[in-house]
Amino acid sequence: MKKVLILGAGMVSRPIVRYLLDQDDIKVVMASRTVSKAEKIIDQHPNGTPLTLDISNDTKLEQLIMDADVIVSLLPYTYHVKVAKLCIKHTKHLVTTSY
Repeated sequence: MKKVLILGAGMVSRPIVRYLLDQDDIKVVMASRTVSKAEKIIDQHPNGTPLTLDISNDTKLEQLIMDADVIVSLLPYTYHVKVAKLCIKHTKHLVTTSY
């Protein structure tokens, strides 16, 4: 089973999380500063795990990235470089909303 890490629980996160949770072979970990937002989006789905994450906690962020197959950063663009560097370090796929 593939594991997707979603960083952020803002307004654009719900559609991708719900889509991924509808797939039989994907587990979703949703990490957000405000865990209640992630909990609401996951809505107790058995393949979803909401977590709290302070993006300044480098150790926790790196561990979450290491444990995932794909990382989707829905964080503000100012954090994408930090996340991208960790994804490169651990050879993980990264998707962002930046263009």
